[in-house]
Amino acid sequence: MTYDLSNIIENKESLLEKFIDTYTACINDTEDEKVITVIEYYKEIFDLFTRESELEEILLVFENLAAYKLELEIPYIIISNEIYGLENVLIMHMPKDIDNQQLLSLIKLFKAINNRVAHKYLLKYVEKLISQNNIRQSSLSELVEKNLIVHYESHLIWLTDLAQHIKNNQRTAFPELDEKKCTFGKWLHSDAKTMIQNNSKLHEINTIHKNLHIFAKKIYNTLGMGEYHVLVSYLEKCEMISLSIGTELALLDHILINKQISKDTLTGALNRNALHTLFENEYELALATDTSFVLAICDLDHFKKVNDTYGHVAGDHVLKHFVDIVKENLRASDVIIRYGGEEFVIMLPAVNKKNGYHVFEKIRKNFADTPLHFNDYTIRTTVSIGMIEIHPVHMYKKHFVDEYIMMADQNLYIAKENGRNRIEYC
Repeated sequence: MTYDLSNIIENKESLLEKFIDTYTACINDTEDEKVITVIEYYKEIFDLFTRESELEEILLVFENLAAYKLELEIPYIIISNEIYGLENVLIMHMPKDIDNQQLLSLIKLFKAINNRVAHKYLLKYVEKLISQNNIRQSSLSELVEKNLIVHYESHLIWLTDLAQHIKNNQRTAFPELDEKKCTFGKWLHSDAKTMIQNNSKLHEINTIHKNLHIFAKKIYNTLGMGEYHVLVSYLEKCEMISLSIGTELALLDHILINKQISKDTLTGALNRNALHTLFENEYELALATDTSFVLAICDLDHFKKVNDTYGHVAGDHVLKHFVDIVKENLRASDVIIRYGGEEFVIMLPAVNKKNGYHVFEKIRKNFADTPLHFNDYTIRTTVSIGMIEIHPVHMYKKHFVDEYIMMADQNLYIAKENGRNRIEYC
C-alpha cells in the first residue's frame, strides 16, 4: 500500500518545527547531538509523507528511529506519544474538504506505525527482562539470610517463562495462569498462611498476585493478534507487579531478620557486628526486586559537651532517648544500628531518596524539639545526618559496604561543616 500526504503537508518546514517543539521529548538543548539525530529522522519521515511512499518504507524509518531511542533508553510511552502527536498535527492540518476515506487511511497508517515500533520495543524489553531476572535469581541465591524471599525465586522463573512465550509468540505450554496453581501460588495458599503472621499483609500479597495473573491471561489472549503495543503494556504491568511482590516479601524478611539479631544493651539499637550481614542482605534484596534503599549515618551534635556537663549516665540516657525517637518514626522492617559512641547507622529498605529524606527530617526535628528530662536537668540535643540512596545494578562485592558507609560519612561531614542539626544527601 502507498501513501502520499502532500496535500496535508503544504508547509513542511513550518509543520516540522511545530511538531518538534510540541511533541518530541528527548533533551532540552537543541544543539545536543541526540536531539539533532532525532530531528533528522523526522525530516526523513516528513519527506516520505510528501511523496508517494510504500507502507514498508515508512515503517522501516520509524523502526530505525525506535532502535535509536532504545539506545538512549527512552521509554516506549515517550516515542508512542510522539507518534500520536505527529498524527494529531497532521489531522489538525487536513484541508476541510478532505474525504473520510483519507482520514481513515491516515489513522490506519499511524496504528501500523505504532505497532511496528511497539514490536521493536517488545523484543528488546523481553531480552532485558530475561537478563534482569537471571541477575535477580543470582542475587537471591547469594542472600546470607533466607526466609520468605526464597519463594520469590519460583515467581521469577514463572515471569521469565512468560517473557519467553511472548518472544516466541507461543501459546502452547504457557506458564500457569491460575494464581492458585503456579508454584508461588501453591505456597501462598498453604505454608505462607502460617509463615506470614500479618493477615492484612498476606491478603495484600494475595491480591497483588491475583492481579498479576489477570494480566498474564490478557497476554495469553492477545498473543498471535499482532497487537504489540498491548503486549508491551501488559508485560510492563506484570514486571511491576512481580517486583512489588518481591518487595513485600523482602520487607517481611527484614522484620524476621531484625528480631533474630542481638541488640545493644544500652540503647536497644542493633549491634554493629550485624552491619555487614544486614547491608549485604539488603543490597541483594534491592537488586532482586529492583528497588532503592537509603543508608544514613547519624551523629549526635556536641555529645562530648553533654557528657562533660551532665555526666556519662545522662549521656547514656540521651543515646537511648535518640534511639527511642528514631524507632517511633521507623517501620518494623527498617534498621538502626549503633555504629560506635554517639553514631548510628540507619537503613530504610524499599525507599528512595525523597521519601528517605522525609523520614530523617521527622527524626531530626522530633529529636531537636523533644528535650530529655533527666533528674533536675532539661537536656537539649540535636543530630546531624549524612544520607545516600543506593539502587543496586551490580552483583554484591564485599567492599561495597565500606564504600557506601564512606559516602554517607562524607555527607555527614558536610552536615557538620554547614552548622549541624541538618541532613545532607546525594
